[in-house]
Amino acid sequence: MWPALDEAVLKLADETVTYGELLLIGAETGRLRKASAGTGRAVAVLEGGILQPGRDEVRAEAAAFRQARRLQSGEDLRAWLASRSLVVADWEGHLRRSVAGRWHGDVPPAPPPRSVLDPALVVDLACAGWWRQLADEAERYWSAGLLASAGSGSSGESSELPPHARAGDNETVAGAEELATCLPLLGTLDAGWCAERLTVLRSRQQALAQAELTYGSGAAVAARIADRAVDWMRLVFDSLRLPTRTAADEALLCAKEDGMAPPEIARRAAVALEHHDLRRDEVSTTMAALLSGAAPGEALGPLEIGGGGVLVLWLQERRTPSAEDPVVRRQAASELLTEALERAAAGRARAIGPL
Repeated sequence: MWPALDEAVLKLADETVTYGELLLIGAETGRLRKASAGTGRAVAVLEGGILQPGRDEVRAEAAAFRQARRLQSGEDLRAWLASRSLVVADWEGHLRRSVAGRWHGDVPPAPPPRSVLDPALVVDLACAGWWRQLADEAERYWSAGLLASAGSGSSGESSELPPHARAGDNETVAGAEELATCLPLLGTLDAGWCAERLTVLRSRQQALAQAELTYGSGAAVAARIADRAVDWMRLVFDSLRLPTRTAADEALLCAKEDGMAPPEIARRAAVALEHHDLRRDEVSTTMAALLSGAAPGEALGPLEIGGGGVLVLWLQERRTPSAEDPVVRRQAASELLTEALERAAAGRARAIGPL
């Protein structure tokens, strides 16, 4: 059963991280519980006959999976699966659960038995990128510890731990004993080792929380928002996706010469009028240039797009990012923190096992 919990997966400078430590982080932070609930719900939907994914849905899910991982050929896919001790049937089960997991209706209240849930969960963790997410999380915590050490002027991570994060206290020992068997199908972790790693993890979590406060401060955030004023400008616009250039030209003519409103043009063309509210850096360069220089209400295009079709656009509004907007402030703070963590890590983190 993959992965072996004592197998190394990350190198963080001179520190080696195992899959067992990633599992511990996932269990401690609630990520394992969330993943288990998702798999359990999908299994319940399938086992209860509530939904049976169609062939086209599963094929679309498979295509998206392979494209995201650049698995161009069947040989690429089989090699990816083999590196995780999986076979095609395991993967197909994951695809079906992925489709079933998007079901929004009611599901049976009783969760599936562990004998059914755990094997499905192990496959889903491997296929859904869960281990990579935990590796990224481990790297962030480690980098935060380095950042805290640099701030204190010490040569390594701070050894000063809050009282609740000491390996010998009752809370840590009890938590370690519980987490040691968090996913028995993959094996059991040593409770003493878990307590030691929980001590380190909680120290690094505290360091990350402090870094979030530091890089979320007013002056730094306001300066970053000002620097990103152009890229983070909000473009509010409507669009029509038409099948041909001729149809787009006709729509533009109706808008500019006849003064016809976008909803009426959409009705006559029998296509949906789509509304968008996006950052400038979230749209193509050509689209951004069109919308950035347009007057509100102006019809723009035609704009040919990938995958077929031609767009006609109507700008509604441009909004400059504001330092008073909490969403923009969080975005700026997140970017500042990420840059600081990357500087602290200095490229010394690398994966040495499949994720």
